[in-house]
Amino acid sequence: MPLRRPFLILVLSASVAGCTATSDPKPTLGSVAGSLTGGLIGTKGGKAAHRPTSPEAAALADAWAGTELGRRLDERDRQIAAEAEFDALETGAAGAARDWQNPATGRRGTVTPGAPYSVNQYTCRDYVDVVTIEDRPEAHRATACRQPDGSWRPLG
Repeated sequence: MPLRRPFLILVLSASVAGCTATSDPKPTLGSVAGSLTGGLIGTKGGKAAHRPTSPEAAALADAWAGTELGRRLDERDRQIAAEAEFDALETGAAGAARDWQNPATGRRGTVTPGAPYSVNQYTCRDYVDVVTIEDRPEAHRATACRQPDGSWRPLG
């Protein structure tokens, strides 16, 4: 059974990745690769380079590294953003923004989750991150599904 969890992560990511519409597949592929890597590392008990405070938000932080916007954030920015994403996805009301800020870099953002819905017996939510770097806001849209272990895995 040790291969069951990574297999489920792969199948779920592949099944929902087709729901993403984009003209450039590179950011989507990077997000999926980042979240899969984080999810697989988490199943092995290893330590990822971008390990946030809570293990439940690890895949969210790892997915940031696979995006153009995420590559412009430092490790702590990604950790803080991932914790805000986890809180918004786990307990946030649809449309209610959750703010985050890294005082060390001045970078900040908001996470706004959509309403929860079911995909193959998983609870999923679309969400929008708006990250402000040097007073320039940039939006990033994504979808994540809640895993049996309580974590949220981004799908692209």
